[in-house]
Order: sequence, then structure tokens, then C-alpha cells
Amino acid sequence: MNTFTKAALASAISFSMLASGVSGVSAAASKSIIVQVNNKPVSGDVEPYIENGSTLVALNMLRSLPSVTINWNNTSKTVTVDNNGIKSTLAAGKKEAMVGGKKVTLSTSSVMKNGRVMVPLRFIADASGSEVYWNAPDRTVYVAKPTENMLKEIQSSDISVARHGAYDLPRIAKVVVLQGEEGDSMDYIRYFPKNQSSEFFEQHMDIVNYYRIIDTHVELLWSARMNLQQEAKNASLPFITNKIIEQNGKMPTIPKGVVYYNYSVPGGTTYGTIDKAGKKTRLGEATEDQAKQMFFSIPEEEQL
Repeated sequence: MNTFTKAALASAISFSMLASGVSGVSAAASKSIIVQVNNKPVSGDVEPYIENGSTLVALNMLRSLPSVTINWNNTSKTVTVDNNGIKSTLAAGKKEAMVGGKKVTLSTSSVMKNGRVMVPLRFIADASGSEVYWNAPDRTVYVAKPTENMLKEIQSSDISVARHGAYDLPRIAKVVVLQGEEGDSMDYIRYFPKNQSSEFFEQHMDIVNYYRIIDTHVELLWSARMNLQQEAKNASLPFITNKIIEQNGKMPTIPKGVVYYNYSVPGGTTYGTIDKAGKKTRLGEATEDQAKQMFFSIPEEEQL
């Protein structure tokens, strides 16, 4: 497999893993709570559960948070979270915790269950500087904390670097993500509005999702299903040329043109522009170096 194909395949797999982690949760809605830390489902020896409105998780489920060290002192029965030198503590059986030197009262205390320490997710989030969101319909807890490199990228003056950073940021689904047609298609399209990196769309088969940067994470705010056999004009989103037959969330409005990056395995990466009237112009096929970058400069973007 050549470098070009490997890069395209890696991009496709990355999207597939995130999609399955989000949309696949609905099938288990009445069963387990899912915890996603920076776009990856994590598991522990003890399943998360809700008590007094708080979600409790096994301590080791959150060890992958960047710049965070989490420890359990079995002698003092105390959880310590070290976030870049800022320490927070919570003793087992206590609702009072010290978060960054300030005393806070939690809705429930940490407990021992099946030999594992269970801690309120909110304490971990506050102590680690993470964003936490509970998606009740999907019974999914999202924990989001970007790395320093991600934050550096989204602030870059290079639009291609900023787009890469936006795509890599931890994601939180604020709506239930629709599930698409069954199939083995490895065709993925990412759309960015002209000169923008703070919002983007991602399409796989008949499903298109809309993401926007909020603070230091990305939120999925709209998910739609299209009828790929029926063309239609969408005034709010002129680059979508198929009829939308189902949607969750509020449809965004993008009144200007977009650039697109179409990753296909096999087949490589093609790219182009779609103007505000919906006219699509395929500009070519990405080079190996461009495919490695995932998002690259498209000079014709300025003409939209």
C-alpha cells in the first residue's frame, strides 16, 4: 500500500471510529452508560452509574486526559488530581472536595465498588479543566480536553493548519447522531465554508453532520439524513444537493461557498469548490504530501 493510500485510509478509519462511538450508542440506550474521552470510548472494570444526578465512573477510565495525573491513595482513601501542577483532592465517603485550593460540595461522594474507586465525573472534570456533557438520549458522557498542540493549531494563521486542529479537537455531540445506510463505502467528504476553520461538515454516504468550535472543543449541533436518489435545492446549505428527509438539531445556514476534501479508499483524495449557487468544481487529486496533511490550501477558494 503506497503512502497516499495509507493516508486516505487513516483518515477514513479515524472518522469511522468516532462515528461508531457516537451513533452506535443509541442501540444500547437502555443499557450501559458510555464514556467518551477525547473522541474515544473508554471502559473500566466497573460500569458507570448515576446517583443523585451525578455520573460516577471508575477512576482509571479518565487517565488518558492530557496533562493530567490521577492517583488513589489507598491508605488515606483519597483521590488526587494533578492538572499541570494544580492539585485537587477528594476523600472516599466525603462530599466535600478541594478543587484548585477551593472547597466545593459535590452532590455525591466517591465510593468503593467491586474493588474500584468510583468518583463523580463532575469532580474529575472540574479538577482537570475538562468540558463534560451528558447526552441523555444516547446515555453518553463526553469528556473533552484538548492538547496544547491542538490549541496551537486552531489559532494558526495558516487556514490548512487551523482546519486540521479543528478536526482533531475533542468532540461533544449535543444531538443524537443519525445512523446511515448499511454498506462498506469508504468515501468521506469534509466541507469548510470559505476562509473558515471554526465550523465544518462531514458526510459519509447518506448522513451529513455539522460541527462548530465552542471554546476549546467541537460540538456536533446538527445531524441529517439525505435521500441520495432525490436531488433538491437547500437554500440554507446550497452545497447539499440531495433532499434532506430527517434531521436532529437546528440546520445551520452557510450563505457562501465551500471547499471540499473527498477522501476515498481506494481512489485517493480529490478536492474542489462549491459556490453559493451549488455549482461544484472538481479541482484535482491531492498529492501524497497533501493527503498526509489531510487539509491543505486551495487557492481557488478566494474566488468563491
